[in-house]
Amino acid sequence: MRILIIGCGSIGSVLAKAVHDMPEVDKLYVTDKSREYAKHLVSTLEKAEYVSSGNGQLCTALTEVNLAVEAASQEAAKRYIPYVLENGVDVMVMSVGVFADEAFRDRCFTLAKKHRSRIYVPSGAICGTDGLHAAATADISEVHLITRKGPKGLQGAPGLEMRNIDVTALTEPTVVFEGNAHDAASQFPKNLNVAATVSLLGVGFEKTKVTIICDPHAERNSHTLVVKGAFGELRSETQNVPSPLNPATSYLAALSAVAAIRRILGNVWIGV
Repeated sequence: MRILIIGCGSIGSVLAKAVHDMPEVDKLYVTDKSREYAKHLVSTLEKAEYVSSGNGQLCTALTEVNLAVEAASQEAAKRYIPYVLENGVDVMVMSVGVFADEAFRDRCFTLAKKHRSRIYVPSGAICGTDGLHAAATADISEVHLITRKGPKGLQGAPGLEMRNIDVTALTEPTVVFEGNAHDAASQFPKNLNVAATVSLLGVGFEKTKVTIICDPHAERNSHTLVVKGAFGELRSETQNVPSPLNPATSYLAALSAVAAIRRILGNVWIGV
């Protein structure tokens, strides 16, 4: 298999190194808006090759790859995902919050069907998605995601500016957002991909409740998922170690992408 990774940040770097060591992967292409950063990563990986997104190299790479992985940003996801799908290539999406845009989501899902491409969304930084997926086949009365992060993991979010909240000045745990997943994903685009994943699996962006807490004493990013419905009640809590490269991203998110690719390569899916 040949794989293209779009984005060389905290998730893309971990993924590139893991994929490089998989014997089923023959070639790895890497692209990033920072040419220097991407080339530095490629220099440490024998199977990897840097491709520029601006001179036709990416187009050529897409004719050769079986899977493209978006691990950059919602902006990059909007730019590349439709293009990848139109070329009949499967795509794995890490910036899942991009699907909060209903028109964009419908466009991508339609392109996937038309061109027989697959869209993969790993579980990311949260556990319990398998139970939610199963529960959604019957009636669900409530889906509530409670996220707790330290100030460094939330700084710069548009939602904080909207509320005039300075997270560096907080001295105790404070609710900085309470609403639905649609608003959470748009106001905290670098933090709440989990909310988007949960919404896609369950009751949708408008009905999924989200609470975001900034805790100045938190050393880990935590997600608590509460689901109630005909099946009973599910409560899952995940305490994540932040990525050393980006405190807004949990290490488990990168690991979930690695695990998903292993499943794809092995053609064995357990727990689906």
